[in-house]
Amino acid sequence: MPGFSGIRHYEIVGRAYPTEKEPSPKVYKMTVFAKNSVVGKARFWKLMRKQNKVKKTHGQVLQIRRIFEKNPNTIKNYSILLRYQSKTGVMNVSKEYRDTTLCGAVHQMYMDMAGRHHARYLDIDIIGTTVLKPSQCLRPHIRQFLQHKVKFPLLHRITKKLPQHKATFLYSKPSTYRSGFM
Repeated sequence: MPGFSGIRHYEIVGRAYPTEKEPSPKVYKMTVFAKNSVVGKARFWKLMRKQNKVKKTHGQVLQIRRIFEKNPNTIKNYSILLRYQSKTGVMNVSKEYRDTTLCGAVHQMYMDMAGRHHARYLDIDIIGTTVLKPSQCLRPHIRQFLQHKVKFPLLHRITKKLPQHKATFLYSKPSTYRSGFM
């Protein structure tokens, strides 16, 4: 996906408030993908309420840390394991994407789930993400780009004319299709 995806990767650490019954509560650490840290905290508390039975009113966030990609200049194959709420129930899905950053792959996943499955952003919970080796990729739309000599033919090209040969108005459409370029 070209341009800024708007998704950021956060690591959020939180716990329930200490009480007399539990003076040192368990500390939980989650990785969350969100637009900003405020939305990230809301996602964190939604998952905490769902998985660990800790509400925002009875808990505290200890740390929010943004995670950056170590090498954003190389293309990697990502596998995203997610759970989403569909019209018929909860579904577990594994998707594969090819991108330079994990946030870009997550952005592709959100766009793909919205387009193909009509799943909203709030209905999708990311369970885990992994970087795949080329031999581990399963999906054919990812495997087609794993060869070293991938060609992208330029089928419709318009030749540039010098300014003295350009005409303002033409009596025919330009011919952009040429055969024999494969």
